[in-house]
Amino acid sequence: MRRIVAHIALLCSIFSSLSLQAQISAQGQGGKDVIWLAAGIEQQIGKRWTNKNAIAYSRHSSLNDWNVTKQGGIFTIREEIVYRLSNHFKIAQGIFYAERGYYDTEHPAYVNEIRLYPKVYHEFSVAAIRFSQCLRTDIRFFSAPGFNTYNKPLEIRNRYLMKATMPLDRNNKNYLVGMTEFFFATDEKRNKDGSVYFTEYQFTENRSSFYVRHHIEKLDAFFDAGVMVQTWNDMSTGHFRETYILQLDFIFINPFGRKK
Repeated sequence: MRRIVAHIALLCSIFSSLSLQAQISAQGQGGKDVIWLAAGIEQQIGKRWTNKNAIAYSRHSSLNDWNVTKQGGIFTIREEIVYRLSNHFKIAQGIFYAERGYYDTEHPAYVNEIRLYPKVYHEFSVAAIRFSQCLRTDIRFFSAPGFNTYNKPLEIRNRYLMKATMPLDRNNKNYLVGMTEFFFATDEKRNKDGSVYFTEYQFTENRSSFYVRHHIEKLDAFFDAGVMVQTWNDMSTGHFRETYILQLDFIFINPFGRKK
């Protein structure tokens, strides 16, 4: 609990602002079912620049039951800068910290992750439906408690996402959003003698979600509620598993004023 309070204090010290055009997507989880709670701010800081911050926490069941509050999941902080190149293209650079809890004998009590990720967006419309696709590379650095050496120090992962947003009314207050994302990765792992090697680059998971978005006009904020199905490769068994994630987030839009 003290670690979580410290992380929240760190976030408050760097919080500048965030306005998301998509849900704060849940991170990969480890149980059968998960509840994911997130909050964010997206702030326009220039004619073409947007600054995004987000904080999130989850709890989940084990792989053998459906008790969604049984185990602490993952705590995350994210900072991202987005630059709009044109009406259809954007580029972004993000930095991300996560503390992920584990409840087995193969891992420490929790693992730290620091992630750097560049990405490119492409957006277009067909009638009233807005589409966007994104290519992203995650460079993930892992460490044991106290930022000590971990047996998987690095992962390089590529992601492709496609999203569709459909308005449900003429007042642009409610939307139905669907998205799917595919992941391919290679891991650097450490042998007992201290030597390292990279695993085969391969498909590792898919995350598909549907959610409803409601615009709260008085606050200029969005409330999102949806479900994600995460299909992931369980390396311990060599088989794919499914995790069901209830996603809830609250997103403030330009709380510090809109940049002209």
